Amino acid sequence: MNRHLRLVIAATAAACVIVVAGCGGGAQQPAEQTPPASPPQQTAPASLFDEITAANYTQWTPAPGYESRQPAEGPHGDEVQIFLDPSAEKEIAAGSESWPVGAIIVKDIYTAGTLSQTAAMKKTDKGWYWGEWGPQGPVVDEGLAVEPCEGCHAEGTDGTLGVKLK
Repeated sequence: MNRHLRLVIAATAAACVIVVAGCGGGAQQPAEQTPPASPPQQTAPASLFDEITAANYTQWTPAPGYESRQPAEGPHGDEVQIFLDPSAEKEIAAGSESWPVGAIIVKDIYTAGTLSQTAAMKKTDKGWYWGEWGPQGPVVDEGLAVEPCEGCHAEGTDGTLGVKLK
């Protein structure tokens, strides 16, 4: 082996020893780190679908005009039926101009006579929390400021289209 090659090998070995030594072994261990702060409390549950299902939303009062399936207007299937949670129902009866925080509106969406999706919206202190799921709950989309929900519903009464307040 020639002298030049031996020098390159020796230099490479020395560099590896320095790198390895700096990565552990005699290296000083970093101070214990404080875990990141917990995220702020969500204003809606981790799964709105779980919430509405647990509340048995199909037993809620149907929205006015949606006591049975109605032809769909817009992108939601052929027919829809809309349900109001008790706080949303109360606002309709009171002739309110806006929905209270916590109000939930659920829309069952039918295509060719079969339930194809469920959509829901829950009013939070940060705006509407949207959700859309397949028939047994697989998420299509869910969260705050979801598009196209937010943009389309901006034209409605406090974020609603099929159900109107005062």
